[in-house]
Amino acid sequence: MESVLRIRYLSVIAVAFAALGAVLMFAMGAVTTGQAVAAYVGGGSDEAFSVDAALTSTLKVVTALDQFLLALFLVIFASGVYSLWIAPDRTGRSGSRPTWLTVTSITDLKIQLLEVIAVILAVLFLKLLLEITKAAELPWTLLVVPVGVVLLAASVWLIRRSDH
Repeated sequence: MESVLRIRYLSVIAVAFAALGAVLMFAMGAVTTGQAVAAYVGGGSDEAFSVDAALTSTLKVVTALDQFLLALFLVIFASGVYSLWIAPDRTGRSGSRPTWLTVTSITDLKIQLLEVIAVILAVLFLKLLLEITKAAELPWTLLVVPVGVVLLAASVWLIRRSDH
């Protein structure tokens, strides 16, 4: 039985690559934010500080927000996997970890993933709206994204409600 339990240490692979993914997403978010500033300032061109430059910058900032959000989730995921499988706290205390970083079960990780997906979809919807602001009318198919967000939020609510 002890040898079977040792296999849990393979989850260090998930922790390491989630941490690597978080670093990558933080770097991508920083680069995208820099691009947003450059697009708005425009290097002194005629388009600097224009409405088009503001729209382009806003789209880039929204994209960076998505990237940072995913990076933060990957940090929480890596911490959660580590605390659940590699070095579980058998005392029942979370130690010096903040409550938002404390994961007590795989269900906690799943709920956090669903919440992040819902927020990413909401940000995607905002990005789509900003991209098609010049269109005469919005396509009705655009409603699929917010409906998906509402359904995900409802599923998270139901899962949390069933836990209590």
